[in-house]
Amino acid sequence: MRRLDLDLIANAAERIELARRIGEAKRRENLPTVDYAQERAVLERARETALTRGLEPSVAEELLARLIRASVSAQDEDRLRVGALGAGKRAVLVGGAGRMGRWMGRFLSAQGYTTGALDPAASPEENAWAGQELARADLIVCATPPSKTALFYREWADDPPPGVITDLASIKGPLLEPIHALVRAGGRVASFHPMFGPSIVLLRDADVVICDTGHAEATRTVEDLFTPTTARLVRLPLEDHDRIMADLLSLAHATAIAFALALPESEHPVRSTTFQALESLAAQVTRESPDVYYEIQVDNAFSGRALERLEAALRRLVQAVGDRDAERFRALLDEGRRRTPDPATSPTPRSGPASVLP
Repeated sequence: MRRLDLDLIANAAERIELARRIGEAKRRENLPTVDYAQERAVLERARETALTRGLEPSVAEELLARLIRASVSAQDEDRLRVGALGAGKRAVLVGGAGRMGRWMGRFLSAQGYTTGALDPAASPEENAWAGQELARADLIVCATPPSKTALFYREWADDPPPGVITDLASIKGPLLEPIHALVRAGGRVASFHPMFGPSIVLLRDADVVICDTGHAEATRTVEDLFTPTTARLVRLPLEDHDRIMADLLSLAHATAIAFALALPESEHPVRSTTFQALESLAAQVTRESPDVYYEIQVDNAFSGRALERLEAALRRLVQAVGDRDAERFRALLDEGRRRTPDPATSPTPRSGPASVLP
């Protein structure tokens, strides 16, 4: 058994190393990193082989899917390194000592940027370097809360730094006027929103929202950071961002938090798959930054409407159950099915170039 385990690990490492070589060939031929047709063929072959060997097909599929994700991640890293988009360039990360700021620092370093954090939590040496470079850096990334970023933008509007200025804020409302003012003052300003947390490993499973600030060159600079990766770029008008995020963030977070608060104090001796899935999601959300998640709820002008819908939906469910109304309960599930994708037919994975939302 021990020998089999070691061989399995060795074979996995060999597979990922081979994937890196394939990725190198793809770069030479200017081919995309992900070949979805090939992935489907690999997974189907894994399921068929599992059946002939008496193994549960889902085990084989999950094993191969994890190896595919690891291979794509390795190819992404190599593509960033070889592309060296930031070679010889400097980037200052304002608020870069936070979790997302550190992720961004690693991401930029992988592309060749020399980076440093301007943050009270960073070392004195790093702060000194970042403070000096702010006036000449090629890229300035604000990983601070939106209200703090807005203050920086208003201050910089008097004498805009020459580099491209961008933020990764989850809420854009507080930044609308400061961004436009900084652009009018001559600042090269972009704005984006990575739809993932700092623990992400594979960008293929993630969206990056690129907001239109009215400065095409700055926006293109930020897009170019993610173009070599397998992340999906979604372009949005800056003013539409928060309306959409009210559902994707405010509603989703509130639902997970409410589920966590509704759990009993003592743990049950048995758990269903549905319970485990919801509990896992709630556990992740409640362990994120309270300050960031509070801002997402409070600073988004559209959050209130999303929470009202959540409250109304729960009220409808409670009323249907309390009245023992089977027809109304069935109607709620019918409505829910209409509003959600069918797991049996929903396409996975996503492919294609950057998409555009209206």
